[in-house]
Amino acid sequence: MASPEIVRTWFGGNEDAANIYHMLEKLLHVWDDIVDKDKDVSEDAINEAFLICLVYLPANPFYQKIQMAVLPMWITVVSAYHTANKFEKDKDAHGIEISHGLRYAAGNIIAYAIHVCVGAEKAKEFIPEMWKNVVYERFEEYKKSHEANIPLE
Repeated sequence: MASPEIVRTWFGGNEDAANIYHMLEKLLHVWDDIVDKDKDVSEDAINEAFLICLVYLPANPFYQKIQMAVLPMWITVVSAYHTANKFEKDKDAHGIEISHGLRYAAGNIIAYAIHVCVGAEKAKEFIPEMWKNVVYERFEEYKKSHEANIPLE
């Protein structure tokens, strides 16, 4: 996980943009745990996730700046996440290969925010490392966690 200083660097020192990254990190972990039902999620964590969605993101000045641009992106993020979960539930071997990447679709919103903050050239430097942080679970680990549930073809 990237340090707060590195995250701020990705966003050109924009504290509001860095805060969005940290909020999305919390929100997406809670969302994943609720849907997967693989970890207990505390009432406090659920309440914080709702506060992020309903209060903290909409009140964040940088999010207000990019909100209209990322709104359609959220539709694709939810669609990707839904599809990944369907592949997992269906125990679809090809789908499992695809689903690992789909689960991290919200990273596109973060990549866009970096681009807005630092411009195209600087974003090329930061976005590869950002993706390594967003996609924190390696594919082999993900695959192993699902292999036992996939029928042989």
